[in-house]
Amino acid sequence: SHGLAPNVVLTASDADVIKTYVRLGMGIGIVAHMAVDEVTDEDLVALDATHLFESSTTKIGIRRGTFMRSYMFEFVERF
Repeated sequence: SHGLAPNVVLTASDADVIKTYVRLGMGIGIVAHMAVDEVTDEDLVALDATHLFESSTTKIGIRRGTFMRSYMFEFVERF
């Protein structure tokens, strides 16, 4: 809305890689709130930017008839 354009030099899909780039002084990073750990990321400053982005929904698909092992159930429950 202010006519600003980002200068994106590096991109990464893994939050830990993005946080490493920030730690190396390569700029700022945008990661999901769930990717920030208060203990391991205490050296980083996290700002709430939820007002800048639309929410998104992630879904888990499981093929019908798939034998669900206990670790699969645990993953879905934790997710």
